[in-house]
This record gives sequence, C-alpha cells and structure tokens, in this order.
Amino acid sequence: MPVEIPGTGPLIEGQIDRLDLSGDRSRARVIDYKTGKVGKKLDEVVLKGGAELQRCLYAFAVKTLLGGELAIEASLLYPNAAEGERAVFPLADLEGALAKISSAVVASRNALLSGLAPPGEDAAGDYNDHAFALPANPGYLQRKLPLAMIKLGPAAAVWEEP
Repeated sequence: MPVEIPGTGPLIEGQIDRLDLSGDRSRARVIDYKTGKVGKKLDEVVLKGGAELQRCLYAFAVKTLLGGELAIEASLLYPNAAEGERAVFPLADLEGALAKISSAVVASRNALLSGLAPPGEDAAGDYNDHAFALPANPGYLQRKLPLAMIKLGPAAAVWEEP
C-alpha cells in the first residue's frame, strides 16, 4: 500500500524488512537488514549522503499507517556481523533525519515541477540504471554537478549528510 512521506506529496511503496510492535502499540521498531560487512562508524551514519534512506522510509511508512503518536526506533541490522562485533545500529535522531528527508523531498519535487531535473552526484556511478540517458562525454558530469547543486539547493543538501 503506497503511503505519502508526510506533507511532501510523493508516495513510497515497498516492504519493511522487519517491524516489531509493543503489545500496547505505543512503540515500534523498524529494521533494515544489511547483507554486507559492518562498516566503520555506523553509529554516526544518518543518511550517508542519501544512500541510507531505507530505515527512514520504513519509519515514515509506520508513522503514516499506525499514527504519529507512536514512538519509533529505526535501526540497521547486520546479521552476518562477526561474533563479538556490534550488529545493530539504531538511528540516534530519527525525527531530525525525517525532517531533513522531508525538506529534501519537497525541494526535489518543487525543482521537478518547475522543469529542473539535473543529475545527482552519483549519476556517473557504476550502478546508475539511467546512465544511458546522460551525455557520453566523460567530463560532462564533473562540469555540471556544481551548477546542479546550486540549482537544487536544499534538495542537494542530503548528499552532504553523514
């Protein structure tokens, strides 16, 4: 069931890896399972330049579907962590992260509605499914990214988040 990122317009849809609810439904824990190796300083990771949005999107969905008064914890879980290695990384400031994402989504939506859709900072990445739509010139993105960041303003701010 698609849900709106509150107050932004765009809808998100998908499946939450894990959702635990307290018996009285006053608390929820959402888990984003990670299959890779446990990274360094994961307790400091919030949005990781936009690469770690999933646990926040899970929290948005839970808030929307179960109500805003619910206390939510959003965590990354590395089930393959080595014995004795920390495996669970809850987000310290969920509300702050959600506010940053909401602001970026609103700014992105406004940019798109005004006809502005510049490439993002990872447009030249190896896993960009839309790379075929970009100019073949290898220097194009390096020249255009600074202007894209200015034009996107608050929408691009998420790229700089830890």
